[in-house]
Amino acid sequence: MNSVLRPLVYLVILAEILFFTYSCKEKISGTYHENAPPETFLFVNSTTGDTLNSTASIQKLYWDGLDKDGFVVGFYYTWQADPDSQDWVWTTERSLTFPLKIAGSDTSYIFKIRAVDNDGASDPTPAVQLFPIKNTPPTINWLPVSRIPDTTFTVASFIWQASDLDGDSTIAYFEYALDDTSNWRRIAGYRRNVTLTSDSGLTEGAHVFYIRAVDIAQSRSNIIQMPERGSWYVKAPKGDYLLIDDFENEAQSNYPDRYYKSMLKNVLNQIDPQLDFDYWNIEEQFPASRLQFTETLKLFRRIIWYSDLIQETDEHFITAQVAIPEFLNNGGKIIYSVQFNQGFGTLGSPLEFSPVDSLGKRFNFITMNSVYYPDSSGQKEVRDLFGAELPELKVSKIIVGLMGLKPKPTAIPLYRFNDPKSDQDPLFILLGRNDNKVKQISDSFSVEDAYDFVFSGTPLHYLQGNKNLDEFFKVVFEKIFKP
Repeated sequence: MNSVLRPLVYLVILAEILFFTYSCKEKISGTYHENAPPETFLFVNSTTGDTLNSTASIQKLYWDGLDKDGFVVGFYYTWQADPDSQDWVWTTERSLTFPLKIAGSDTSYIFKIRAVDNDGASDPTPAVQLFPIKNTPPTINWLPVSRIPDTTFTVASFIWQASDLDGDSTIAYFEYALDDTSNWRRIAGYRRNVTLTSDSGLTEGAHVFYIRAVDIAQSRSNIIQMPERGSWYVKAPKGDYLLIDDFENEAQSNYPDRYYKSMLKNVLNQIDPQLDFDYWNIEEQFPASRLQFTETLKLFRRIIWYSDLIQETDEHFITAQVAIPEFLNNGGKIIYSVQFNQGFGTLGSPLEFSPVDSLGKRFNFITMNSVYYPDSSGQKEVRDLFGAELPELKVSKIIVGLMGLKPKPTAIPLYRFNDPKSDQDPLFILLGRNDNKVKQISDSFSVEDAYDFVFSGTPLHYLQGNKNLDEFFKVVFEKIFKP
């Protein structure tokens, strides 16, 4: 370093040391301010000052905080009137929605919230708001599909919808009454349907069903009734047999209801004069509830269900896929006669519930006097199992549009159409075996009891050419199904 500059550098360093030493001896002037806690603001619509008018139990609240010497980092809130430290809940939100449970008709809640600043200080005077909660009574009404036919058997299902502005969970129970509103019965608040039977008081005659909702504060909804005007008629079953008319175009088909009614009266009288049957036209009296339909079937032990042309989307056929298996597993036996529309079977396996494995060849028409003869192997099984002979049947009216049936392995083929144009005559009628019943067979039952489903892809009432169709039904009811 230059000898001239060296003394100057030393002088500068010495001056800085002396300045620092002198500065340390000077006192800091002014007033010291500790960290100030933040202020909290709670936003509610109030018309009465400190409290709100009675309001709904779903509350959305807004709040904010102000810190003069820093900034607000979050909030602690509580719904406890005298909270302990663990009762405060932390949040960084400035708005939340709270469902406030109603404990009675005059329920009140208190809300407290305090802001916290960046130094950890919290508002010593939290914002406080009292909420007197007004209970809203529940509402109840019928669904569009809740209709009930003007006549039923001793089963009736009712379906409704109910809600409560205070939350559907506040519906404690429903009260219903049959005919007399001075005698209410309870069912759980989560239910939206009920099915009444003879055990519930459904006796033969006119009836009206009433229902209302009750919440946890014991507030009741309006009363609704079904039917909405007047009453519906209940008839008690006459016996074990039921004839189901599912035919829409009666006139075009020689009025099949006339034949079936006459046949059943004749056949049952031959088997046992004490036997009787009921008639149910489901084209006119089909219930909205599938449960009601299924439970109605269970009132009977033997059923003939005849239908005209069906589609996979037909509500009656969809219901059959659920109702028939339950009816059979309940011990019932059925003859089910249907006719398939063109293109049937494209939507999965709609015949899974039946003895049919799949559909075969389609026939545009089958002429009068064509023969339906007993399948040879099927005739032998019927003879061996039931000691019966199947009669030969003849077509009495041209049948338009039929499909042959391919049976499941356990099914017995009953009738084939004598097709002069085919080496393999198509199968149109078969007898199905219920595997569930096979598993349950005990010493008091034999294997033949498991055969419970006669399925026909031909409208059976078109087979009266030999005038011996009654004989076929007598074989089924007396020998195969047994009274």
